[in-house]
Amino acid sequence: MRRQTTLATAAVAGLVLLAGCTPAVPEPVAAPAAQETSAITQTQIDRIVPATFAELEAADEARDASLLGERVGGTAVTVRGVEYRLRKAGDKQAIEEIPSTMQAVYVSAEGVFPRVMVGVSEAPEDATPVVLVWLQEDIDSDYVLQNWAHMVPGATLPAMPGPAVGSNQLPLDSDAIDPTPEQVVKDYVKLLRQGAKSDLASEFGKDTYRARLFAARKVLTAAAKKGDGDYVDTVQPQLDDTYAMATADGGALVFAPLVVTSSLRVKGGATVSISDADKALVKGKLKDRVTHTYNDLVVIHVPADGEGKPTVVAADHHLIKVAAK
Repeated sequence: MRRQTTLATAAVAGLVLLAGCTPAVPEPVAAPAAQETSAITQTQIDRIVPATFAELEAADEARDASLLGERVGGTAVTVRGVEYRLRKAGDKQAIEEIPSTMQAVYVSAEGVFPRVMVGVSEAPEDATPVVLVWLQEDIDSDYVLQNWAHMVPGATLPAMPGPAVGSNQLPLDSDAIDPTPEQVVKDYVKLLRQGAKSDLASEFGKDTYRARLFAARKVLTAAAKKGDGDYVDTVQPQLDDTYAMATADGGALVFAPLVVTSSLRVKGGATVSISDADKALVKGKLKDRVTHTYNDLVVIHVPADGEGKPTVVAADHHLIKVAAK
């Protein structure tokens, strides 16, 4: 008789960051001078946000990702498309609620492209506020929603310059903060790869994203061993799509997409098993291996020099693919 090893998807699903306590969202800091240096005006923001949610709501109602693309793009389209497939397969909780009302909006100052706009939503029911990232690729392009992540329970966002002034976008190698945005991302990815015992653990503030990633790794490794197999996950930063915005006090918010793959293999004639919800995404026939792929977003607050440790303040673990290999 063939043995069956259960893939502990409950542990992976635990990476969804539900509210433990409401994170703090400070109001944007008022402009120190009358001159406006922001890349966009409040009037433009008041058009961009409703236009984005009108497109998103139309696609949500039809459960059709092909209706996205003008104001919603990039990873956001991929993630929403997967949520529609899961919902059609019977998962009533698959489509994430993203409130259209923003508590705060932070924008780039005039300067380099792509320009960034960040919104912090009201808190959905039973969840923390959502941090949303829009990009404008060039002067002739619209601002397009690219990604989102729920705030980590208990996290605090730093004060940011208000919409009239805008926030300076920092190059990833900027020495305006220490460590640089690029080094922060590389070190955090190295921590994720090495696990809780990494020497880098003490260099970052605690966060539930990595804690739950490590917990899932432990459970899935144990499940693989029961089938005489193995479990491997990989974490890859997407530095070309990573952006940093200066905070009001000289620190930075770093928006870092990650690709996480989670592969479990069993031996001796065993067969892997996954949740009923995930079966709607499977490519191929499940046998001795299954690989889940996630497009994640982590938002890291890097305090001004000497003011504290870099800390993840928002993160989401978005499943986009399940492969029988």
